[in-house]
Amino acid sequence: MFAIKIKTVFRQLGLAMLLVNVVPVVVAFDCLPAPALSEPTGNIVEIGSEAELQNAMGSLQPDTTLLLAPGTYVLSSTLYIRAANVTVRGEADDCDSVRLIGKGMENSDYGNVPHGIWTDATGLNVQNLSIEDVYLHSIMINPGAGTPHLYNLRLANAGQQFVKANPYSFGNGVDGGVVEYSVLEYTDGPPTTDHGGGTGYTNGVDVHGGADWIIRNNLFANFHTDDTADNLWNPAVLMWNGSSGTLVENNRFMNVDRAISFGLIDRDNDHRGGLIRNNMIAYTEGLYSDQRKAASDATIILWDSPDTGIYHNTVLTNGNLSKSIELRFNTSGSVIKNNLLDAPIGSRDGGDHSASQNSFEGNAGLFFSPDIADLHLLAASTGVMNSVSSLPEAQTDFDGQIRSDINPVDFGADEYLGISPPMPPTDLQIVQ
Repeated sequence: MFAIKIKTVFRQLGLAMLLVNVVPVVVAFDCLPAPALSEPTGNIVEIGSEAELQNAMGSLQPDTTLLLAPGTYVLSSTLYIRAANVTVRGEADDCDSVRLIGKGMENSDYGNVPHGIWTDATGLNVQNLSIEDVYLHSIMINPGAGTPHLYNLRLANAGQQFVKANPYSFGNGVDGGVVEYSVLEYTDGPPTTDHGGGTGYTNGVDVHGGADWIIRNNLFANFHTDDTADNLWNPAVLMWNGSSGTLVENNRFMNVDRAISFGLIDRDNDHRGGLIRNNMIAYTEGLYSDQRKAASDATIILWDSPDTGIYHNTVLTNGNLSKSIELRFNTSGSVIKNNLLDAPIGSRDGGDHSASQNSFEGNAGLFFSPDIADLHLLAASTGVMNSVSSLPEAQTDFDGQIRSDINPVDFGADEYLGISPPMPPTDLQIVQ
């Protein structure tokens, strides 16, 4: 379904005294097929060089679109956006004709470029471009900001979090963010140096205290730290510190130490509510050492996130994790249904939930291209098709195909309708 460029790099996992496997861990992905945006209107500033981009930062006005011509912009400073309703947009419709390049994710001599973009203003839009090789965060969103919309991006090789949203206080952060149609990836693994927080301290999207975020139609790849790192279990999507109402849907996760975490700490509603649905999560066989697997919990975790729904996800751990889904602390009122899994659902420390209509018969032979986390069903996967009742909480599948008028429906993220996989839409348009 998605064009990819694959280069194979072999890397040993684990300490010197461990018996480790050698596995391919690098897949550099092309842009995702994002629907075209409407033409920009209003105050448009055309940018053709990095110097012009930095000059625009010095006189930035609200309600402005910075329209960047195709090219590589080696940043001399982080782009500090402090005016409301600013759009930073690549002129082309793909995610990598415009590339914003930092000083290197391992380069502690980063000078004026700790981040790619930094904002504390409402209404930031970042569209149709790449941000690569920054020492700390690709996009830093601080208190005062609201409703950021990140669309058709390629975020690669950040030293800490790719998208970081900080709070004023517990439960009081940046609300209404959207991250969609974007690739967030390490092309040769996370950094091995300590950037603050210990080695291996990274996430794809890390939101503190934010309400009603939507994270959909993205690809998260290679958020997998070495066994020697201080941080071994970083979620690619981490919603916590009083966040609520998050929707995570229709994403692919490949070789991530954890895919999705709603809540992380035992406190009153570290996260509350929200939905996790129609995601595809896959691991390369033999990615983890035996010791890593023994210490694992799950790829989807609810740790103090009551009233949360987990519906129609497909998880292929390929023997790397002890569980597919885990609930911990206060998860009362949470429901797990219609998922296609290859590892158990578990709970501890008081985690409570209702689970039904889940299949644990997942295996690589069911899927179109599990090596790139494309877990669309094959025609021969009849054992998991037409098996469960449809749910009002998941009326469409990973591709937007309608489930609501089909009964029974298939386990997992993909509803098989005769195409493996269906072609992505090419004629849709997102209107601002």
